[in-house]
Amino acid sequence: MAGGWHGPARGSTGRGGSRCRTAGRRRRVPPDAGRIRRPSPARAIPMRDPLHAVPVRYKLPLMFISVCLLAFGVGGYLVSGSARSALEGEILARLEFQSRAYATALAGRLQSLARRTEDFASDGYIRDHTEALLGEPGGARTGVVREELRGHLIRNKLPLEAAFVDLWILDSSGRVLVGTKEAPEGDFPQAIPPDGPAGPLVFSNFLQVGADARARLFISTPLFSRTGARPLGRLVAWVHPGVWIVTSLGGGEFAGSSGMDPVRLHLVDGKGDHLQVDPTLASGQARGLIPEILESDFGTTLLTEHASRVALAATRGGQDLFTKSYPVGESGWSVRVDLISENALAPVGGLQNRFLGVGLILAIAASLLFFFPMRFLARPLQHLTDAARRLRDGDFGTRVPVESSDEIGQLAQSFNSMASAVQERTESLQSTAEDLRDRQRELAFERDRMQAVISSMRDGLVVLDEEGTPVVYNRAAEPILEEILESEQQLHPHHDCLRRDRGSAECRGCLFDTSSAPRSCMLEIAGGVFEIHATRFVSSASGRPGRVLVSRDLSDRIAQDERQIHQERLAVLGEVAAVMAHELNNPLAAISMYNQMTAAELEGNEEVLANTEVIQRNVAVCKRTIRELLDYATDTTPEITAVHLADTLEDVSAFLRPLRERSNVALEIDVPDDLPEVSGDEVQIRQVFTNLVVNAIQAIGSRGGTVRIRAEREGTHAVVEVEDDGPGIPEEVRDKIFRPFFTTKSRGEGTGLGLPTARRIAEMHGGSLRCIRTGAQGTCFQVRLSLA
Repeated sequence: MAGGWHGPARGSTGRGGSRCRTAGRRRRVPPDAGRIRRPSPARAIPMRDPLHAVPVRYKLPLMFISVCLLAFGVGGYLVSGSARSALEGEILARLEFQSRAYATALAGRLQSLARRTEDFASDGYIRDHTEALLGEPGGARTGVVREELRGHLIRNKLPLEAAFVDLWILDSSGRVLVGTKEAPEGDFPQAIPPDGPAGPLVFSNFLQVGADARARLFISTPLFSRTGARPLGRLVAWVHPGVWIVTSLGGGEFAGSSGMDPVRLHLVDGKGDHLQVDPTLASGQARGLIPEILESDFGTTLLTEHASRVALAATRGGQDLFTKSYPVGESGWSVRVDLISENALAPVGGLQNRFLGVGLILAIAASLLFFFPMRFLARPLQHLTDAARRLRDGDFGTRVPVESSDEIGQLAQSFNSMASAVQERTESLQSTAEDLRDRQRELAFERDRMQAVISSMRDGLVVLDEEGTPVVYNRAAEPILEEILESEQQLHPHHDCLRRDRGSAECRGCLFDTSSAPRSCMLEIAGGVFEIHATRFVSSASGRPGRVLVSRDLSDRIAQDERQIHQERLAVLGEVAAVMAHELNNPLAAISMYNQMTAAELEGNEEVLANTEVIQRNVAVCKRTIRELLDYATDTTPEITAVHLADTLEDVSAFLRPLRERSNVALEIDVPDDLPEVSGDEVQIRQVFTNLVVNAIQAIGSRGGTVRIRAEREGTHAVVEVEDDGPGIPEEVRDKIFRPFFTTKSRGEGTGLGLPTARRIAEMHGGSLRCIRTGAQGTCFQVRLSLA
C-alpha cells in the first residue's frame, strides 16, 4: 500500500470549506435553467439511407449506374447460367458415353485375352509336358522336358498375342514350373483362386514386377490333364496394360473436338490402384508405338495408395473437373474419364462479361448526362456542410447564405437559427466553466497542502467514512490498515481484551465503530505495539458520523526501555558478582588449601578422607558458580577473527572426550569441506558448543546415546544444529530454559547459566540460539553465526 494522501478530492463546499466569489463578474444563467425537461414520446426510427456516406452530387448518377449494372449483370448471369447448365449436361453425357464405350472396348478385349489364355491351356502338348514334369519332378529328363515346354511357349504361343509379355506354368500349390522368361523361383499363390487350382479365371489387380517395377496384370486359367479328370495347375498369362489399351482403343479419340483440352483416362483396379493413360495410346497412330510401349512402358503410369486417391480427386492441378466412370465387365475394374471444366466451359465463359461491359458503357453515358444538374443541387449542400464543420471546430459566428426559398433554403435558415442559439449557450457555459476552474484550483491547493501535512506525520492517520471504510490514510498507518482490511484475527488491546475470553469482546467493534464514543487503547498488531486514539467526525452532508484514528508505534520505545532495564540489571548483577567473587574466592581458597593439607596428613583414615573429598567437590562447585556468574554478568567484548567451524568442533570433541567415554555417548560431526569461516571470538564460540554438547551428554545420561552436530550454509549465515537422542525437555519447562539460574538438574550439578550465556554470546556475534524441536526422540538446538 502506498503512503500519502489517498482520499477522494471532494468539490462540495461543506463545513470548514471556503466559497469562491469572483469580483466584477456576473454569471449568465440560461433561461431554461432549473426547469425539468420531459422526454419526448418515442417515435419510429426511419430507415437509414444506405448511401449516407456518398455526396449528393454522386448519388443519382451512382444509382443509375447501379441499375444498369444490376440489370445487365443479372441478365448476363441468367443467360450465361442457362447456357452453362446446358453445356455441362452435354459434356457429362458425352463423358458418360465415352467412359461406357472405353469400358466396353476394354472388357471385350480382356475377354478375348482370357479366351486366348484358355486356348493355350487346352493345348495337348502343354498338358503332356506339364504332367510329365509333375510325374517325375526329380527325373533325369526333367530339365529336358522343361526346356522343350519353355521353347514351345516361346515359339508357338507367346507370338500369337502381342499383349502377352510372359507365360508361366504353375503346379497346384502355386509353384512356378516353367516361364517363357526368367521366372522367379518359389511359389506364386496369387494366381491360385480360393476354390483351388481348378477354380475359374482370375483377373489380377495391377502389380509392379521386375527390377524397374513396371505395371503388369495377369490372367490365370486352370490347366487339366489330357483326359480332363485331374487338375495339373494353372497357366498364367502376363498382360502388358499399355498394349492391351492400344489394341482396345487404338482407333478412338480422347478430345471431344478440335482445340479442347484432352480427356484424361484412368484404369482403376479392385484395390484402388489406378493406371494413368496418356491420350496418345488411344489415337490412330498408337499401334505403331507398340514396340516402344513394350520396351519402356510408354504412356502408362501406375499410382498406388495415397497417390491414387490424389489422382482420382475431383481436381487436376487445383482446377475443377468433369468426371465419369464405368465398370469394365465383371473384372472388378472401372474406367474413369475426366475433363477440366474451365477449358470445357470456355465458349460460355465470356458471355456474362460482355453483358457487364454493355451495362458499364450505358452507366458511364448516363453519369455524363447527370453531371450539370447535380452540380447546382450539391453546391448549397456543400455550403451547409462546410459551415457545420466550422461550427464544430469552434467558429460559432459562422452563417450560410440563403440563395433560394425551396427546401434547401429553408434548411439554410434553420441552420443559421441553430448557430445563433449554440453561440449564446456556449458563451454561458464558458463563463460557468471558468468559475468551476477557479474553484477546482482552490480545492487542489487545499488538497495538496493537506496531503503534505498528512504524509509528513510520523504518527499513523486513518479516516473512516460513515460505513467504516478507510478513505484517507498515510504510510505510518499501513500496519493498522492491513489489520483492518486483510487480517481475520482479533485485535487485542492490553488494557481490556487481553483480560477477557477471546470471543467475549471485539476491539474492532469498539475502536472502529463510527457510532461509539471517543476512546484510546493499545493494540498488538503485526508483532508491534500501537497506541491508538479514536474520535468521531461528520464525514458527509448526511450527518452520519465517521471516525478518525491516530496511531503511534510504541514498539521501539518499549524495546528500548526493556533493553535499558536489562542493561541496568546486568550492571547491578556485575557489581554484585564482582563483590561476591572477591569476598568468596579468598575463603574458598583457604578452605581448599586446608582441606588438601588435612587430606595429606590423614592418608590412612579413609572415613576422614571421604569427608575431605566432599568438601573439595563442593568448593569446586562454588568456584564454578562464581565463574559462570561473572561470565554472564560481565560484558566482555569479543575478539573478532575468522573462525573455522570444523576445527573448533573438533577441539570441543577432544576436550569432552573423557566425559563422553564415561557416559558412553558418541559424538558425530558433519561439517562440509566448502563451508566458509565464520566471524567471531573463537574462545566464546567454543564455549557455546561446549555448553550445548555438555547439556546433551547430561540429558542422555548413563544409558548411552549419540550427539550429532551438523553444519550448513544458509545465505550469509552458517547454521549449526546440535541434536541428541535423549528424553527431551518437559513441556512445562520449555519456555524457561533460557532464563538465568533456571535448571532442571539436582542441586550442586548445575547453575542455570549455561544456556543463557551461550545465547548471549550468539547474539553478541550477530546470530541466534534457539531450540527448534524436542520430544521423546531427543532435542535439537540451532546456532546461527555470521559468515566471515
